[in-house]
Amino acid sequence: MLPLLLAVWMLLATAATPALAQDAPVDADSTAAGEVEDADLVDEADDGLDPADDVDVVGMNEQLQVLQGEVDRLKKVKFTGYLQARYEVAEADADTVRVAGSPSTFTPANLERFYLRRARFKLTYDHAPWSQLVMTIDAGAERQVRMLDGYLALTEPRTPEPRHQLWIGQFNVPFGYEIERSSSLRELPERSRMENVLFPGERDRGIKAQSLWASRFETVVAVINGGGIGSVEFPTTDPTRGKDVLGRVRALFGTIDVGVSAYGGKALVPLTGPDVALDRTRFGAEAQGYYALPKFGGGSLRGEYWAGHSVNADSVNANVVRATAANPVLLLRPGANPNSLATDFAGYYVMWVQNVGEKFQVAARYDRYDPNVDVAHDQYARWNAAAHWFYQGLTRFTVAYEVPHTDRADGSGGYVDPSDNLWTFQFQQSF
Repeated sequence: MLPLLLAVWMLLATAATPALAQDAPVDADSTAAGEVEDADLVDEADDGLDPADDVDVVGMNEQLQVLQGEVDRLKKVKFTGYLQARYEVAEADADTVRVAGSPSTFTPANLERFYLRRARFKLTYDHAPWSQLVMTIDAGAERQVRMLDGYLALTEPRTPEPRHQLWIGQFNVPFGYEIERSSSLRELPERSRMENVLFPGERDRGIKAQSLWASRFETVVAVINGGGIGSVEFPTTDPTRGKDVLGRVRALFGTIDVGVSAYGGKALVPLTGPDVALDRTRFGAEAQGYYALPKFGGGSLRGEYWAGHSVNADSVNANVVRATAANPVLLLRPGANPNSLATDFAGYYVMWVQNVGEKFQVAARYDRYDPNVDVAHDQYARWNAAAHWFYQGLTRFTVAYEVPHTDRADGSGGYVDPSDNLWTFQFQQSF
């Protein structure tokens, strides 16, 4: 798949080069005439000027040319970014860091806090129409500086807009709508649960070809490592020789957009002894509709549905003996089936957004994720609602409330939904 992508791109670029590289023809007759017409001026050598003045002028011109070149390069560089500062209040708050039932285990259980969710700085070098370099740095919630985006986008230059691009590096996984939508533009504080589980970190490393055909039809094909930068075991490497392949087709009709995505690859569960390689497949469908209400403004209704086969964290925990200080091995439990570590999943979300004048916006979403469709009481469901006030074009205040629903065994054969609703107050400044 990777050689095919490169071969197609080289054919496009080779066909484009002659069209741009051809210089304007030189009219030999007009050049000669110009030389004759200027001959009289050249003969006027005694103009009363000191020859040293001519040398100074030449030197100044050279300095101006160098300065102009530096200015032209700086014009191609753009710096953008944003900061999200939050205050959260959760029903699960407690003045303790000790997990109930596990005296030796500690965790930051108290979620009533101030913190930085995201602090991002983006550099874009746009060498139009040939290429673009993008680097994004984050220093937010994890309290460490890390690179999120780092890629080179080569543009097929025959079209006035970058309709055909080849990306190489680390970028958002082009699956569905929600992953690639910037966190600075999203109407709710976090993405859906299914996205958080299946694509942790949202980004991966590889190569992708993206094309926009006739302004209404978009296709994306990518070859990536597969684990993603949020993978616990393999955040920067790929343990399998084969790469994951995905594709997306999207139709743009102005007020309605629809798309489908498909993904296939291998996931590896590292064990002491033979590792377990399992199929990782995903299918997604998306739809969005846009409208406008008098005296209010624009609104949208969107949704996505994902399904497939992937490694299930709960199944791994139930069937693998985890490493400890005294027993540093990872082994399947006796009688466990390696194929049971991956399960069929399904998830979806439906979201509504409405502008209220120029300063306010409201949004609501319901999302649901079932990591194993064959098992009951492992589903995750959540209601989200948010209100935004745009203090100024680049400054936004957000108040959001989420109501998760999960089933937790109560010890008597039944299940209860724990109290874990969450208030989020967020300030965002962009530049």
